[in-house]
Amino acid sequence: MLAGTMMNAEAITIAHGGDSVDIDFVDIGNAGNAADTADGFLALSGIQNYGSVSYDYSIGKFEVTADQWAAVTGFDALIENYNTDPFSYDPWSGSQPTANTSWYEAAKFANWLTSGNALQGAYTYSGTSGTLGTFTGVDRATALTTYGTIYVLPSDDEWYKAAYLKSDGSGYTTYATGDSLPVAGTDANYDRGGPSSPWDVGSGTEENNGTFDMGGNVFEWNESQFDENFIPDMRALRGGFGDGDSSFLRSSYRNGLMPDLETDAHGFRVAALGLVAVPEPSSVGLLVIGAMGCVLRRRRS
Repeated sequence: MLAGTMMNAEAITIAHGGDSVDIDFVDIGNAGNAADTADGFLALSGIQNYGSVSYDYSIGKFEVTADQWAAVTGFDALIENYNTDPFSYDPWSGSQPTANTSWYEAAKFANWLTSGNALQGAYTYSGTSGTLGTFTGVDRATALTTYGTIYVLPSDDEWYKAAYLKSDGSGYTTYATGDSLPVAGTDANYDRGGPSSPWDVGSGTEENNGTFDMGGNVFEWNESQFDENFIPDMRALRGGFGDGDSSFLRSSYRNGLMPDLETDAHGFRVAALGLVAVPEPSSVGLLVIGAMGCVLRRRRS
């Protein structure tokens, strides 16, 4: 694996017992890249300094779809919070991105990908199988040691780098598709001017690092706190949505919501540590090669 090069796309089958789901990933290299300093006037938190990641990692090529969500929540009923929100449901279907998904639910989805259990993975819960559990924190290092490969919501830096860093590592772009404004309805799904459903994932133009829809379609949850000194529980959001204008697609845009909130404009994609790269121990903990936890069948694409 060479720093400074675009890595490969992977179609992964993640299986636990007899249950499995397929997710496409792209690998993000250029480990140790410098952060971008962007005008943060749209970020609600001043000047930004995002995108520096000291390790190689993978990120979902597409947003998690309604079909993928339905499959995994069918395997583990603890992911969805019907007991606390009886009106929670996915408004979209098929290859459209899943939405009406809280940050807590997205974290449990990532846990299932890691361990086959919504309460076990990088996101820790004070519960056991058979209960909804109470979120207690994020512990990527222990999860890496335990499972070898972990699936997570991308951090602010991981998401930003995958979206805006050029594939050769030479600098950042204003939009995920480059410096020019994406063409609405062709390059990215935005500026629809009224209530409308998102398009199927991958319908637009391929972005800097082989992803789709990091600009537009639905906002995406990040793992990171929006501002730990403002409202510590609030989680960051990136990427824009179908009915929003182009300002939401810019690298300078960043917002946040409380982690239990759900809307039909908010979804997520997952990242993975340990598929192709060994993260630096000082950053996310030691990777244990051969740790048991999930079965991966990999196909080059």
